[in-house]
This record gives sequence, structure tokens and C-alpha cells, in this order.
Amino acid sequence: MTGAETLLAHALAALDAGDLAIAIERFERAARASEPARPSDAVHALDAAARVALMCGDHARAAGLANRARELAARAPGAATAASRLVLTAEVADRGGDRTVRRTAWESVVQGDDAPSRYRALLRLAELARDDGEHALAALHLTTALAELPTPATAIARGELLLELSSARMAAGDSSGAERALAQAAALPADGPTTDPLDGDSMALLGARIAGQRSAIAFEAGDLEAALALATTARDAAVAHDDALTYLGASTVIAAVHERADRLVDAYDTYIRARESLAQLLGDGGRQLVGPAIELFERRLGPARFAATWNAWVAQRK
Repeated sequence: MTGAETLLAHALAALDAGDLAIAIERFERAARASEPARPSDAVHALDAAARVALMCGDHARAAGLANRARELAARAPGAATAASRLVLTAEVADRGGDRTVRRTAWESVVQGDDAPSRYRALLRLAELARDDGEHALAALHLTTALAELPTPATAIARGELLLELSSARMAAGDSSGAERALAQAAALPADGPTTDPLDGDSMALLGARIAGQRSAIAFEAGDLEAALALATTARDAAVAHDDALTYLGASTVIAAVHERADRLVDAYDTYIRARESLAQLLGDGGRQLVGPAIELFERRLGPARFAATWNAWVAQRK
């Protein structure tokens, strides 16, 4: 075993033991030892060191290591694929905080020739756009990602992506586009390229999420009757499969329907039931998921109306 190989073995052992600082130091030493005779190995060692530095939250060190790896790779053809180099650069940029730099780095990955990397980059760009309130742009990235979905793809993976696309289009004000995405999701696995059929539980969960999203579309369109029916269907299915997020979303729509119809006691009761149900499922974290919605409900009503609603709710429970 050469000195570089020994250092790599020590780096991996340190990584397995959770001693990340030692792992970085050993990877760097292995890179220096490998560079004269085997520069491609040195690039891989620097890549590893950069990724471990990211794990430690040392963004400056990770950036420096990634830059060294990139410079060495340029002098050592075949040291690493262009895709892996772009992805590492984007991962480092992602931890730096500058959103323009982060977007530019992931956009460079999209321009590469590696389909799995492009798919990952499109999902990350959609996240960044959504976080910035650019929902139409997020929808565009997700639409492109559908064409890059790694093959073979399961129907559930395609369905989840279509649900994300529907949510993005809805947030962008494109309700018809949101419904088209849901129709595609509902048609799975019969339509679209896919390999594995959905099993019964996955199909039920996908159906619950589709119903939940359709309830939100119906609510925004002012069709309260349809919104209530769809949200109730989604909530019931979510209960059967312990799907907390779908349960929360459906309960929120149900409460909103009651509030818009001036059934304030029913709206409050829906929030309270959701809070207690999620607390049973998730503990205090579940209770905290519903807390902000109840606080906003109270603010919308104001002190007098909320007090009257609460008193009526208490009386109804006796």
C-alpha cells in the first residue's frame, strides 16, 4: 500500500468514526501525496475533503478545497466528470448564502450533459425560486424536471413531482395549469413513462394528496361545497395512512370553508381537532404545526368575535 493509499484509508476510518476534522486533514494529505504521479486520485481526495468540510459547516474551507480540485482537474483529464465538478461547485455555493451565486451555480449544472445531475439541479432551482416567491419560475423548473426524471422512474416519484408542479402553478395563479398537473398525477400509473405500479397504500396516499390539492383549487375558485367535500376526503385518507402534512392541509381548507361561510364554531373546532390529532401523532411538534393557524384565526376575528366563538364552542362541547 502506498503512502497516499494509507492516508486515504486513515481518512475513511476517521470519517466512519465521526472525526471529521481528522478526515479532512487526511484527505488533503492524500491529495498532496497523490498529485505528482496520480493527479486524478488527488482530485477525488480533494473532492472528498471539500464535501466533509461542507458537513462541518466550514464553507470557506470547502470552497477553497473545491477550487483546488477544479484547478487540478483541468490539468488531469479524466480526473472527474464535468458533471461532478459542477455539482460540487453548486453544493459549495449553496452554503454561502448569496442567492444569485447559488442560482448561477445550479444553472451551470442544468447546462451539463448528465441527466441525473440536471434533474437534481432543476429541483434545487425550483426550491430557490419558490423561496423567493417566484412561483411561475419554480413551475417552469419543475416542468423541465419532469422530462429529466431519472429512468426507470416509479409512478409515485412522478406523481409527487406532478403534485409539486400543481402547487407551484397554483401559487403562480395558474389554476387551470394546476388542475392539468393533478389530472396527470391521477392518471398514474396508466399514463406516462414509469416502471413500477403503485401499491395500494401509495395509491391511496397519492389520491389523498390529489384530493387535498383539488380542494385548495376549488376554494380559491369560490366553490365551497366542492372544496369541503374534497378536503374531507383527503383528511379521511390521511388519517388512515398517518399522513400528517396532508391531514394538516386538508384541515386548513375545511376550517377556511367554515370561516368563509361564517360557521366560526365549526372552523375553530376543526383547528382544535387538528391540533390534538397531530399532537397524538407527532407530539408537541404536531401541536405547534397548528398553533400559528389558530393564532391567525383569532386575529382575524378580533377579541370580541373570538371570545363569542370560543364560548359557543365550549357550550357545544358540554
